[in-house]
Amino acid sequence: MTDNINPSHYKDGPFECIELSRLLSSDWGQAVQYCFRWQHKNGVEDLKKALWFINDAIDHNVPPIAARSGENACASHAKADRLLEILATENWANLERFWRELKHGTAWTARLALAEKINEIEKEGK
Repeated sequence: MTDNINPSHYKDGPFECIELSRLLSSDWGQAVQYCFRWQHKNGVEDLKKALWFINDAIDHNVPPIAARSGENACASHAKADRLLEILATENWANLERFWRELKHGTAWTARLALAEKINEIEKEGK
């Protein structure tokens, strides 16, 4: 039976996508969801949608990690870092560089990594 509310392309990873996306700001959470599923749903179109959300976040100075205060902020950052490291280590969705840049780099380097991946895929004709 198909679950249209919480489909398998969000659950089949090393963890459920929502575990990471709920820690992120809205634009970045949307981008991560599109990146998480791109190989199982709409292909490169999903990566382009993710790039749109990243561009919107950059244009509006929205940081990747959702704004929180106090101890919750530290715990959220630590958990997001841990989950991004898992995705990078496993090269989840063949986006290892994107996950690493999102964890260690800046919004701009994460954007660049995704844009380069889109160009690579389009050159290969996938």
